[in-house]
Amino acid sequence: MTNAFTSKRHPLARLAFMTTLLLNLCLSAQAQATEGPTTALQSLQTLDDSQIAARPLSIRAYATHERTRVLFIETHALPIVDISVRFSAGSSRDGDLPGLANLTLKLLNQGVEGMDAKAIAETFDQLGAQLTASVDKDEARLTLRTLSDGETRKAAIDLFTRLIAQPAFAPAAVERAKASALNAIGLVQQNPTARLQQTLHAQVYGNHPYARPVEGNAQSLALIDAEKVRGFHQNAYTAANALLVIVGDISNDEATDLSIAISQALPQGPALVPVELAMDLTSPPGHTHLEAPYSQTLIMLAQPSVPANHPDYVALQVASLIFGGSNSSRLINELRHKRGLSYAASAFIPLWQAGGPWTISLQTAPDQQDATLALVKTLFAEWLRDGPTEEELVAVKRRLAGNLPLTSASNAQMVQQLLLMGAHDLPRNFDALVIHAQKLSRQDIKDAINRYSRADKWKVASLGPTVEQRPLSAVQP
Repeated sequence: MTNAFTSKRHPLARLAFMTTLLLNLCLSAQAQATEGPTTALQSLQTLDDSQIAARPLSIRAYATHERTRVLFIETHALPIVDISVRFSAGSSRDGDLPGLANLTLKLLNQGVEGMDAKAIAETFDQLGAQLTASVDKDEARLTLRTLSDGETRKAAIDLFTRLIAQPAFAPAAVERAKASALNAIGLVQQNPTARLQQTLHAQVYGNHPYARPVEGNAQSLALIDAEKVRGFHQNAYTAANALLVIVGDISNDEATDLSIAISQALPQGPALVPVELAMDLTSPPGHTHLEAPYSQTLIMLAQPSVPANHPDYVALQVASLIFGGSNSSRLINELRHKRGLSYAASAFIPLWQAGGPWTISLQTAPDQQDATLALVKTLFAEWLRDGPTEEELVAVKRRLAGNLPLTSASNAQMVQQLLLMGAHDLPRNFDALVIHAQKLSRQDIKDAINRYSRADKWKVASLGPTVEQRPLSAVQP
């Protein structure tokens, strides 16, 4: 059994991040995959849900009486049911106690009445079920994968429901979780990318909740006890604050009964008010340097962008793909191919509900930090002035369209896409946003990037040694 409770962070040095993100939002109406050989399927370990036949994806959307929003796809290709519950209960809801949302999520599988963490894990193991969970700035999410036969499915879902609706939050478990969280904070400080990311977000977001790390800090963790965790759960893990996604080998009536049972079991209360938008284009530029004895200097630049349901979101994502989202992007061509300044450089916009930061990330030699940073800013100013070429736009449209079938070829991928649709109020159509991207013109993209980006407003964070700087060498013809 997989039983993984984690804090999610957006990768900062992956050239394919932008492509993956937009493709996760823009899906085709049919999954194009081949069917594997027929075998007797006895457990989840023997199943490969990426090897399935092409199938139409019909999304059913409804809400329970308790106001839990539900998205459901019925598919019988494999004897599996995936259930994911997403709560608007990420670290942006911490209030005056940073780390509270993270701690609450980590404690859900640590005990319910009559069962401790070991008994819970053993029960899921015996059922052949998989439980995973994660928390980030916006959400807490728990996902169950179980075999679809009635008895096994019922037992797994019953325990899953108890975990999210009636966790024990025993004081001893809370103290163990706090100790684990303190250890995680220490590990973050030893991770150059994570450390620099936190520094950058503090600059970009100021007093906004996004400025704080998901893990919290030692001072706030010391103030958290079982009562505060229980209060957060009662306030943020309500039926009305939940999005329930169901995909798999289960009938429409069974999915309806399941969603009603889960929503009735959850605490009852209103949905939380959305986190305020974080699009402050008036904030002045700034640069924070962290001293570290590394052979390379890590540099990140960022400024606020728009949420996924914004009319210009797709245009900005396409723009970011062209500028820094692949090995053929403008950024990598200039920094790596022409000048050899950086092996890896990327640009991306994380998918955050209040607007993730348009971020550029790269590494370079410490003695060329200043010159490389100046070059990146110049490249972006030229990007704002000129926009994409027709060749660049055609290439990214072709790539997006060509990869559509790969993004919904499994139940797990469909769950992910439905969660994005529901969380960000996106069209309930697997190819709507890629169709939107195909209609964009060069002028559309140029207009969008100039509405929400400024060449002189970058917040910059860097980590590396302070050394004497040297200018860039001339580009060889």
